[in-house]
Amino acid sequence: MLNGVVGDRLAAGRNPLATPMTLRLRGLRVCLRGQALPSDAWPDKSAVTGKVLVLIHGLCLNDLHWQTATSDGNTAQGEALAATLGYTPVYLRYNSGLHVSENGNELSMQLEQLAAHWPVAIEEISILAHSMGGLLARSAEH
Repeated sequence: MLNGVVGDRLAAGRNPLATPMTLRLRGLRVCLRGQALPSDAWPDKSAVTGKVLVLIHGLCLNDLHWQTATSDGNTAQGEALAATLGYTPVYLRYNSGLHVSENGNELSMQLEQLAAHWPVAIEEISILAHSMGGLLARSAEH
């Protein structure tokens, strides 16, 4: 929540509490600041599909927003969609206190890195966004 309220000041002051933008697969980052991880750090080809679903949270939230509490534990909504529709879910974590255009530009770079380093040929990238996340997606497309 702190990043949503004063994230721009945290980032400007290089405060360690500022949230850097990362794309995350199974809880681990795959892209950071427009740089992809080395190819040996990516998941095996058998662990992903060519259909990627990017889930983007809204203002003052984070990628854990896509978890739903159930009686038998948490359910990750992206994983549920993946099982039903054949997508590989990738979650975006970002500082929602930064300007939409700044986050959109960074998201665009990270999606390019994701596409360039994904272990299998990408057939489709779909975005599921909540609130401010939709503005980021539009800004990244622009």
